[in-house]
Amino acid sequence: MARVRIGIGALAALTFLLTDCSSAAPPASSPPRPALRALLAEKKFQPDSFYTGPDRPEDRALLENAVNGAVMDVAALPDPIEADAVHRRLSKLIADTDSFATEDRDQIYRYAIRIWRAAGFRMQSGLFGVPDEKVMRKP
Repeated sequence: MARVRIGIGALAALTFLLTDCSSAAPPASSPPRPALRALLAEKKFQPDSFYTGPDRPEDRALLENAVNGAVMDVAALPDPIEADAVHRRLSKLIADTDSFATEDRDQIYRYAIRIWRAAGFRMQSGLFGVPDEKVMRKP
């Protein structure tokens, strides 16, 4: 039987993800950031009138983990949060999810902007070649 080693940070993140985030206190090492905590607690990639849900059912967990990982990484940044650090992490989120279906990537792009705003930034993210408002618009 093979043993799997999990670092303390990964174990803490996994424990946080598996708990009911809406009632759980943030980890002691993470500054209180209500907008990011609320985004983390939210159920993601839910169907609506424009989005039918993940292209493949097995993609839901991968997509949610990618977004939640980005939220947790941004929440863990020291105060004051630097726009460049958030931009780099969101660029990584976008690059890491490039192989998913177009509609799923569109949702990732919307989550990236929501994370940007939840981190407290009101200026354009600069993540895309168009204004953030255009990315947020649904067809």
